Amino acid sequence: MTTRPASQQMKSTFPGSPPPRVIQRKCTRCGLCLTVCPANVFEIHNKRIAAVKTQYCIQCGHCGSMCPSNAIVVSSAETKKLSALGPDALPSPRSLQLLLRSRRSVRRYKRKPLTKKDLHTIIEAGRYTATGSNSQNIRYMVVTDPKKIAELREITVPAVMKLFATAAKTASLPFASYLLGDALVDKLKNQYGPGMKLFYERQSRGEDRLFFDAPAIMLVCGDRWDETTGFSCAAALYNCSLKAHTIGVGCCFNGFIQTTVNNNPKIRKWFGIPRSQKCYGAMTLGYQDVQYNRLVKRKQPDVTWF
Repeated sequence: MTTRPASQQMKSTFPGSPPPRVIQRKCTRCGLCLTVCPANVFEIHNKRIAAVKTQYCIQCGHCGSMCPSNAIVVSSAETKKLSALGPDALPSPRSLQLLLRSRRSVRRYKRKPLTKKDLHTIIEAGRYTATGSNSQNIRYMVVTDPKKIAELREITVPAVMKLFATAAKTASLPFASYLLGDALVDKLKNQYGPGMKLFYERQSRGEDRLFFDAPAIMLVCGDRWDETTGFSCAAALYNCSLKAHTIGVGCCFNGFIQTTVNNNPKIRKWFGIPRSQKCYGAMTLGYQDVQYNRLVKRKQPDVTWF
C-alpha cells in the first residue's frame, strides 16, 4: 500500500473542500437542511435558505443527502439517491445479526500473503466509519513485509515480557489493591502472571504466540488530544474486521501490540508514531485457516434502564 508521511496522512481535507451552497431555483424551502445540520450552517434570509456560517461546516454531507430537491451542492454527499440502490441493497436484520455473531477471533492463518486488493477492500470499510465532528483523523498502519513482521516481533516480545513483569511486581506490593483494585491484582497474580510464563515458554520453542504467524498486522492511530479519537479508531478497526470476515480474511484484535506501542518508545519510533498521537487498536490479519461450526455464546447484556 502507498505510504505517506504522518503529517500528510493526518492532514484534514476540509480546508480544500468547497463550502455547501444552495441552488435557489431548486430550493423548496422545506427547511430540512436547517434541522439536520449539526453546525448550524444554514439560516433563513429574506425568506430564502442560505449557507451562511460555512466556516463551521464539518463536511458531514447531511444537508445534501437529506435535501429532497437536490438543491444543496456539497462535496461530501453522493449525488445518487439511496433509494436508487434498491430495497435489497442493505442487509436484512437477520443477515446483519448473523454477520455480527459469526465474526470470531482468528489465530490460524493460511501461509500466503494478503493481496493488496483485499487489504484496500478491508480499509474501505473503516473509511466510512463515523468519527467525532467528522474529523476522519484515523491513521492506518499496515505491516505486510515478512522481514518487517519478524523485526517487529523481535523487539515486541521482550517489551511485552518486561511490561507484564513490571505489572506482576506491582501487584505484589502491599498497597497494590488500593492502587490497582482487587480485580486487576487478582488477574495479574492468578491469570496474567502464569499466562505470560507459558507465553514465553511457547515463544522460546519457536511458536509465534504474539502474531500467530499472521501475514499482516494493522494498527489504527489518532490524536491524543481528541477524546473521541479512541472510539473512532476502535469502531473503524471493528468495521474492518467485519468486512474482512465477509471475504474470508480472519482477524484477531491484539492488545499486546497496542499496549507496547503506547508504552515503549523504541516500538513507537519503529512505527513512526509522534508523541501527539496514540495507538487505539491493533489486529492481526490473514486468510482464515479454520472453520467454526457453531456460533459464539455471549452472556446477557448488562443494561440499566431509566
